[in-house]
Amino acid sequence: MKLFKRILATALAIALVAIVPSAPKVRAAGTTFTVKYLTSMLEWRVQPLADFDEGKGTGDLGYLYSNVKDGDTVVIVGDASAPALELSVGAKLNNVTIYGAPNGVTFKSGSEVTDAYVLKGSIATLDGTFKNVHVYDDSLCNILKNADLVQACKESKMEMNIVAVGTVAHFQTVDNGKVLKDYYSFGANTLRVEKGELKTAATSYSTTATVSGTTTPATSNAGSTSTSNGGAAVSPKTGETGYAFLLLTGAALCMAGAAFCKKKATR
Repeated sequence: MKLFKRILATALAIALVAIVPSAPKVRAAGTTFTVKYLTSMLEWRVQPLADFDEGKGTGDLGYLYSNVKDGDTVVIVGDASAPALELSVGAKLNNVTIYGAPNGVTFKSGSEVTDAYVLKGSIATLDGTFKNVHVYDDSLCNILKNADLVQACKESKMEMNIVAVGTVAHFQTVDNGKVLKDYYSFGANTLRVEKGELKTAATSYSTTATVSGTTTPATSNAGSTSTSNGGAAVSPKTGETGYAFLLLTGAALCMAGAAFCKKKATR
């Protein structure tokens, strides 16, 4: 009987180890690279900092290409004196923010970018897979491929211009974080927004979400007055329910094993 109990206890322990997942690995936070045009150097320069500090050393665009990795953020800060910029990044970025670049930024992405923010009167062309695109105030944005969510976001004015060459699953108009209207299922080359007004023919979209339609929530005034975080939204944690279920399953196995041993001992 003692041998049987030992065997059963060992089996239960092995079962628990097998079903209970290991502790989740903590992923290091990505790096924010700020790209800024310096009139003193007449050149776009790069720092691995959220807030550009001209008193510190800078690198050229080659520094960005050599060091950017999956999960990072790229913030582009321009002004009226900055010439047009073209960047091509292959990493799977968390966030791309284009701030105050009226002479144009073309951002080519080789992998999916979770969020793109076009702010402060910028002109942007997004060439790649951008999951969510947020266009603010009087900015202009050309989206060359498919997007899950496109937002026209007002902070001070509703005068943005947006053209989507690809499909758009979900389009929203947002006023200082409050969603005004939702539209869905735009076919390729149909989403057009002029001076903040949707110009797409009503026959080319739906006002009802489909089963496969995105339900990504709106973000509020993300990064429009600061380049420190680029307005990246924080994703909710998932998986707690499944983990608790596994623990309960393990506890149930232990209780069943104990009851079985007790029953055998009384015979």
